[in-house]
Amino acid sequence: MNSSNTVRPAKVLVVEDERHIARLMQFVLQKQGYEVSVAHTGSDALALALEQTPDAVLLDLVLPDISGLEVLRQMRANEKLQAIPMALLSARSFEASETGADDAAVSFHCTKPVAPSTLLRKLLDFGVPPTIEVAPN
Repeated sequence: MNSSNTVRPAKVLVVEDERHIARLMQFVLQKQGYEVSVAHTGSDALALALEQTPDAVLLDLVLPDISGLEVLRQMRANEKLQAIPMALLSARSFEASETGADDAAVSFHCTKPVAPSTLLRKLLDFGVPPTIEVAPN
């Protein structure tokens, strides 16, 4: 690490309408050193993502207001958010082609319940370790 650089926690946005699942994911990620925000609706997810610019988004497919796929499309259409690694999460097993999201839009898919070790490994695989080196402005 360059001595003039600093380290900050990586920011993960968890988008999950099931509050107990969201709390569990938040706990697991925070325990590893991630900074975690939680949104329970697609609208809240979009607002938080624009406000915070997370380093990764874990996105449930089924949300109470708009679908996870629509949230994904809107995030990918926004220049500020389009390069963020995003995972689609679903309670049922599915193929990427079934979701209507192309491979470029989704970094990975997971079937819930997601084992904490799988979630953490996927984040690392997509270049989102618990801490991120930041160059000074």
